Amino acid sequence: MVMFNFKIDNINDRISNKSMKRYQTLISSLVNKINLKLLDGSDMMGWLDLVDSYDSREIIQMRNKANEWKKMQMKYVLVIGIGGSYVGVRAAIDMCCGLFNEVAPKIIWMHNMSSTYVVSLTQKLAHEKFGIIVISKSGTTLEPAITFRIFRELLQKNVGISKLHKYIVAITDKNKGTLHDFAKHRHITTFGIPDDIGGRFSTLTPVGMFAIILKGLDPLMILKGAKQAVKDASNEEISENSAFTYACYRHYFSTIKHFQIENFIVYDPSLQFVGEMWRQIFAESEGKEYKGLFPTLSLFTTDLHSMGQYLQQGKRIFFETSLIVKKPKKDLVVKVTDNVDKLKYLNNKSLDFINKKAFEGTISAHTKIGKVNNFVLEIGTNDEYHFGYLFMWFAIAVTMSGYLLKINPFNQPGVEQYKSNMFKLLGKKH
Repeated sequence: MVMFNFKIDNINDRISNKSMKRYQTLISSLVNKINLKLLDGSDMMGWLDLVDSYDSREIIQMRNKANEWKKMQMKYVLVIGIGGSYVGVRAAIDMCCGLFNEVAPKIIWMHNMSSTYVVSLTQKLAHEKFGIIVISKSGTTLEPAITFRIFRELLQKNVGISKLHKYIVAITDKNKGTLHDFAKHRHITTFGIPDDIGGRFSTLTPVGMFAIILKGLDPLMILKGAKQAVKDASNEEISENSAFTYACYRHYFSTIKHFQIENFIVYDPSLQFVGEMWRQIFAESEGKEYKGLFPTLSLFTTDLHSMGQYLQQGKRIFFETSLIVKKPKKDLVVKVTDNVDKLKYLNNKSLDFINKKAFEGTISAHTKIGKVNNFVLEIGTNDEYHFGYLFMWFAIAVTMSGYLLKINPFNQPGVEQYKSNMFKLLGKKH
């Protein structure tokens, strides 16, 4: 069973009962409008329905393709995607498999156009029969489009044009688009992205699920965790809905207390991309009309030795949210039989116990002495079930948080502006 707790014990600036009643009125109104699809973007919430309507045939097809690739004994699979086509799936695999997972195939993430990075990777794969998962709804997003061209040409040299299609999977629009048409013409296996799900909300579609299945993870457990999050967030009463409580506090801190930054904290490097997923979904959903908190990410205890001084005594323009795992998949008991390094006091204590005490000491110092508001998200362990829960909880929270700010949380007009300028500078005519 999923274990998830959202704790506000370390919040100094509490919302008053009177203000919470006003938030309840707002929330109830927004829930009704969302259900009737009366708000801008509310027709892009297909991710909410996936937990009940996922096509089991598609999961079987993805499993069959993954098994086919495993039989081909590919050492590497290159995932080409950017933004929501990359962050969420990497978060799931890092969280559930760990950073040193050597189960074949090894996934290499291709998510930028750095010439040094790309050339170095072409050299690494120069003589390999590698797989490619290319993810792009339109096929025209520049970063995946250009890197897909470079690496499929390399792959063609390595395996031959007649076998090329066997080594590529395209995850794209179901019916149209540049990548869709190319894949169909070349007889490349495709999996579709639903029309009513945008990039940063697409991890539970084939965008994330195919690579997740390829790494041996259970997509049904991810969906089960996501379904539990939907169930837990179905109550519109704020006191019974932690995602709505989080949304209200974020709005309160931003608009009433005038905090500018939310610092998301993880204590395990394998959770860093869960933080990146959180950062993207909140930044891209809320950063509009000169509104929204600036989301930052910290890895503790590492960043306590670089950012710790500022966080403890710098400007009070931020609050913090920590993600804690109650029982990690792996742990180590420290055995200290002498005191040569002055560590005898740690004898028979586990590394996770020590890390938890670092967390407790930090949150106490930041809250009680530094006067920083701190939320705590606690999950049971690093597995598929809890990843699915976290992903859906973030999606529900950011939806309500965005609508409280009176913006559409599902578009990204600012991103289109940089693309337009970039294409103009590159001489693109159409």
